[in-house]
Amino acid sequence: MEIAGTTLVFFLLGWFTDSRLETTPLFMIVFVVLALVAQFVKLYYVYSAEMAQLETKRRESVHAQ
Repeated sequence: MEIAGTTLVFFLLGWFTDSRLETTPLFMIVFVVLALVAQFVKLYYVYSAEMAQLETKRRESVHAQ
C-alpha cells in the first residue's frame, strides 16, 4: 500500500508540474521512477536492519543455552 500510495502521489505531482510547464510526460515519468527507486531502497534497508536484529537475537539465544 505504501509503495502504491507514494507512487501515486509522485505521479500526481509530476502530472501537476507537467501541466504547469507543458512538458508532458517528462516529470510524470521522472517522479514515478524516483518514487519507485526510493521505495525499493527503503525496503532493502528496512529488511537488512530487521535481518541483522533477528540474527543478533538468534546468536544470543544460542550462546545462552
